[in-house]
Order: sequence, then structure tokens, then C-alpha cells
Amino acid sequence: MRILMTTAIAVAIFTTGCKAATEVAPPRPSNAESANAKPGDRLSALDKNGVAKASFPDGVVERLNAIMTRSKNTIDSFDKAIPAIREASKAGTGAAGMTELEKLYSEAKSANADLIAEGKKLDATGEYYDIVIFAGMTTFADKVEKELAEEVKALSAPKK
Repeated sequence: MRILMTTAIAVAIFTTGCKAATEVAPPRPSNAESANAKPGDRLSALDKNGVAKASFPDGVVERLNAIMTRSKNTIDSFDKAIPAIREASKAGTGAAGMTELEKLYSEAKSANADLIAEGKKLDATGEYYDIVIFAGMTTFADKVEKELAEEVKALSAPKK
């Protein structure tokens, strides 16, 4: 079930035309290297018997799911809190709301940074992993961080 959640989020985000994966995902071997990989090769999506490999090495899925869950929980909390925060800001009583918003922004930045660190660890192993799924994850975490950053900036700006 956990992998399904991560995969569903990643694929949904990746296929919506969000930020290019190359802008947020760690560098990968060239397409030629991956395209020329034969079943059983390190970069092949297929094992030596021609069976599809797991999307990520053992143990990585749990770490990625934990990060994605943090990112999703952050944006869900933001979506619930932001109407009241905006109203309080308009009324000039938004200090507590800004504190909450800044806390959510910090959580989003942390999740995004942790995901990028996991990508670097994955690349360092030299093992195959599904770059499309990972790109979807990084795109989602990046968009969450940017959305909160924009809101913090907008609500911190001097009122006209």
C-alpha cells in the first residue's frame, strides 16, 4: 500500500507537466547508457531473467514514503490553515498565523532537502532506480516548498 501511495503521487505529479525533472532531480547516467543497458546490467530496469526490477533498492521505499508523507501532510495542513491565516493577515491579527505558516514552510524545506539527499545517496550506489517515479517525487516536494515560500513572501510583504 505504501509504494502505491508514493507511486500514485509521483506519477500524478510527474504527468501534470510540472517543473522539468532535470531541474530538481539528481544527475543520472545519459539516456544512451540507460537505453543500451541489457537485462541484468546495473542500469537496466530488468534483471538477468528479464523480470522488472523493483523501482527502488531494498529499504529505500520506506524512507522515500516517509519523506513524501511529510510533504503531503505539510501541504494538507497548509490547505486547511491558509484561509484563516489570510483572513487574520487582512485584519492585522496574523502574527500567530504567520508563525504557523513559517513552521509549515520549514517542514516543506526539510522534506525537500531530505528527498534530494536520498537521491544523492541513490546515485552514489550506482544501482538502478526508477528515475520517473523519483522525478515525480522531487517535483511534488519542490512544488510544496515553493508554494509555501510564495505564501510566506506574500503575507510578509508590507500592506498597501
